[in-house]
Amino acid sequence: MSESPELILTAAERHLLDSVASGAIANFTTPDAPAVSHDRWSEQQTLSASVVHELVTGASPPFAIAANGIRIIGARINGLFDLSGVEVSFPLAFIQCSFDRPPIFRGANLESLSLSGSAIPGLEAQDLRIRSDLQLCDGFRSEGAVHVDRASVAGNLSCNRAIMSASESCALSANDAVIGGHVLLSNGFEAHGETRLCRAQIGGMLYCAHGELDHSGAIALAGEDLRVEGNVVMGIGFRANGQVNLSRARIGGLWYCAHGTFANSGGVALIANEAVISDRAILGEWFSAKGTVSLIGAHVAGDLNCVGGIFQHIGGDALRADRIQIGGNLRMHTRFLAQGAVRFERATIVRTINCIGARFENPSGIALTLEGARIGHDAVLGSGFRSSGTISFSGATIGGELNYEDAVYDALITDGAMIGTSSA
Repeated sequence: MSESPELILTAAERHLLDSVASGAIANFTTPDAPAVSHDRWSEQQTLSASVVHELVTGASPPFAIAANGIRIIGARINGLFDLSGVEVSFPLAFIQCSFDRPPIFRGANLESLSLSGSAIPGLEAQDLRIRSDLQLCDGFRSEGAVHVDRASVAGNLSCNRAIMSASESCALSANDAVIGGHVLLSNGFEAHGETRLCRAQIGGMLYCAHGELDHSGAIALAGEDLRVEGNVVMGIGFRANGQVNLSRARIGGLWYCAHGTFANSGGVALIANEAVISDRAILGEWFSAKGTVSLIGAHVAGDLNCVGGIFQHIGGDALRADRIQIGGNLRMHTRFLAQGAVRFERATIVRTINCIGARFENPSGIALTLEGARIGHDAVLGSGFRSSGTISFSGATIGGELNYEDAVYDALITDGAMIGTSSA
């Protein structure tokens, strides 16, 4: 492999060129440095960003790159690596590498990009185009904002086991991005700062199980006008410290928040006003919210299942769902606990309300109100129902019966209610 007259290569860079020319992985790990050290790198592990850039772009030295592309493991990339506007027809993989400066991929057109296990001080990849996957996973760490706004990724955006932290407010920004596959913020993913998915379009799932969004006292997830064709999973060990905002989101499948924790004490923990869920919404099975859950004007095609959910905003609204439209049942029974007001004023519930075994706690105030609501079948408080506070069905229309036998409450208001009239 000959060097261009303008380019003087180190031993590490010659190893890179020889590996790429033969289709092999350029592996810079050693018995003394088996993985990324991030704080100490030898000369034998250091590559100039300009050399890697010239190799990727084919500027110098010119030679054919194998179909499996450029794959580098365990190297330090020294200097600014900028692929703005560059088109690359083969895969790029920087595994367990470290970048001195935030790499730039603005407007690049790539086959695929993996930064798995790598450490970077930030990422500028606005308007990036990728024909396969974007992998920021498996130990990936960023100490600055990761920007993939308006990116187009035909495959998955995988951030499993990634940690993204930013001194400014934003840890991960993917506003207006179009992802053909899944977005995976799961299995140990951590974002310290705001995560932004406003107006993003996701062809598969948004999967956040065992992920954590941490921006206490501020916005943890901004997902207004998000579009997801598949399921949205914010349960199974998911935690959000700060507000999660899914206002006007469109979810093509299930919204699953069982065993999810949403905390924004004294404020709004979870807001999905005017969201549309094409299947069920599950905010139960040890779902926990500290702060208001707001579903005002939302549309849920199936059941709204809050069985075993815990909603806490003492002295405020624990659950506010005025004008919600539920195509199935409203289920708030069996270990359901609300501390604060629960409001379903002018809601439309096509089937039944079941509150057997539920507890509503808002002393001297409204515990549960369905004023002006339309309920297609029965409204069942029933055995084990306990309320400290007022229950109101004032002006409601109930197609079946209102059953409060064996229920315990401070006051029950049914003024103007029409019971046994089908209208939902």
